[in-house]
Amino acid sequence: MTDLGRIFRRVGWIFLAIAVNIVVIGVGALWLEAGQAGIEALFDPANAWIWLTTALTFAPAVGSFYASWLFNRRSAE
Repeated sequence: MTDLGRIFRRVGWIFLAIAVNIVVIGVGALWLEAGQAGIEALFDPANAWIWLTTALTFAPAVGSFYASWLFNRRSAE
């Protein structure tokens, strides 16, 4: 495992922890403000904006893990 691979993997775990906290705190705040109806609206498959922003929240973590995998694959060759 290269140094850049390790760095990107650690950064990926940090981004993942931040993203999970953002999503969980957001769902909790929605539950407190709107109740069950708000949660049902949040998880409605037709609500594309929510799904897009959730995917963008996790994108830095996924990108960091992928970059780590690429650096490690390059060093193995």
